Amino acid sequence: MWFLEQIFLDFYLKMPYIIEDAKESVMNTAKKIESALSLAVCGGWDRKFLESVLSQIEKGRDLSVKQRQTLGKVLARNTPEADTQHTSWAVIYDREHKAAAKILAMYHIHQPYYRPMSKDILKGIVPGRNKYLRMADNKYSKKVLHEAERAPRFDTNTYVVPRAMFDSHKNIEFQTDMIWTHQNKIIRNFKKRGGFVVAVLPDIRSAAKGAKRYKLLPIGETTPIIVEERFLKAAKKKK
Repeated sequence: MWFLEQIFLDFYLKMPYIIEDAKESVMNTAKKIESALSLAVCGGWDRKFLESVLSQIEKGRDLSVKQRQTLGKVLARNTPEADTQHTSWAVIYDREHKAAAKILAMYHIHQPYYRPMSKDILKGIVPGRNKYLRMADNKYSKKVLHEAERAPRFDTNTYVVPRAMFDSHKNIEFQTDMIWTHQNKIIRNFKKRGGFVVAVLPDIRSAAKGAKRYKLLPIGETTPIIVEERFLKAAKKKK
């Protein structure tokens, strides 16, 4: 019995030091996170994760085992050394990749996987080299860039009509909100009479052939619509 009492007494005496060590460990973790967040290399999902973990620590909540494992990996790729490499990459990115990156970001911001990085790119933040190159080498990205770089089939002021495959519920966009009855009137008018190309838009939303997007003004309407090239054809000239 006295042996158990001795163990308890030793533990009780060491308790303040254990608590102090735990506090120091938490403070060190918070400092490491703050240091990583101060670096330009830290962006996208990594930044959001670190900000979330730091908030959790500041509220006095413990991290799960999985969070600790992920934290170690994220901190390992957001170091001063990585930031130095990132700065060199920023020069190359600005010179060779920036234009294409914006095109890809406008596509991937509507997809789940690369959305955080796409938001950063559109804000003017330089993305991480490895992750950006993976995105750029993605088969869908290659299709998007091909569509963006090729010449448009229809020039401004071209009179176009919808193809037979045109779906008035899926293949048309409006830039402003309006009541359904008004939208339906514009759609019916466009299907019946067609419209004129007002502008060729720079962003690609679909990784498909003919995905260039056109702003059109249906005949007899004042509200423009947006339709992809694959759903349009040049109107036949009346003899």
